Amino acid sequence: GMSNVVSGTITNPIDVVKVRMQCDNQNKGIYQRSYPGLLRGAAKIARTEGPRVLLTAGLLPSLFREASYSTIRMGGYEPVKKLISPGNEALPLYKKILAGATSGSIGALCTTPFDLVKVRLQTDVQRKLPNMFVLLYRTGRDEGIFRGLWRGVGPNIGRGTLTTAAQIPSYDHSKHFLLELGWFKEGPVLHFLCSIFAGLCVATANNPVDVVKSRMQSEFRKPGVQAKYRNIPQVMLLIVRTEGLQGLYKGWFPNWARVGPHTCMTFLLFEQLGRISGIKPI
Repeated sequence: GMSNVVSGTITNPIDVVKVRMQCDNQNKGIYQRSYPGLLRGAAKIARTEGPRVLLTAGLLPSLFREASYSTIRMGGYEPVKKLISPGNEALPLYKKILAGATSGSIGALCTTPFDLVKVRLQTDVQRKLPNMFVLLYRTGRDEGIFRGLWRGVGPNIGRGTLTTAAQIPSYDHSKHFLLELGWFKEGPVLHFLCSIFAGLCVATANNPVDVVKSRMQSEFRKPGVQAKYRNIPQVMLLIVRTEGLQGLYKGWFPNWARVGPHTCMTFLLFEQLGRISGIKPI
């Protein structure tokens, strides 16, 4: 969890731009953008809202989320692997994916309220929303506990499942593949290269459902009014119909730009902290 908290703090500015891009000019076409890229999007936010927004918007719920969600999904990966295959033999890739999907979905289910508050604070252009704790209370009071605080739990679980199913197994499998080839020895260089590969796999696998999650969680529910974004298939069809398939990959580059360094820092710190504390490497 600590490795993810550090990584999440450093990459928060990229995450702010990513969420803004994913929620940008919804259902108005892929080329009508207020945030037309990572660098120009960041520059616009810094110019119109101040550089501090990039550093702090949604940071506190992001840290709460990372400390809990990432602890569950990464800490639970090895125990789930042992449940799937109690012996010490090398696991095939599909079993590693299953283990990653299981731990990731459990982590996402438990931490959806933090994710929802993070998205809302990051998309609050007018800075009218209160702090995380007040927003959690008001969301539960006004929109309901499950229908409010757990809004977007479906795509969040899907994102958590895809993220962990892509990230940890791709890192695990590529690392042991290179070790078996004898090209590298266990160490930071190997961890860095495999982390870059894992980050690319994650961004490509989870971006469509991440866009759906951001859209659903940024929408405030009103009593008696049907939500614009209701479930994963409906939101995906709406995006494809109005924005094209490209709409599902809005924010892909900042997603990769965040998850790539985030994955590198996470696994480098995880492996080194594990070595210090006597935990077996992934």
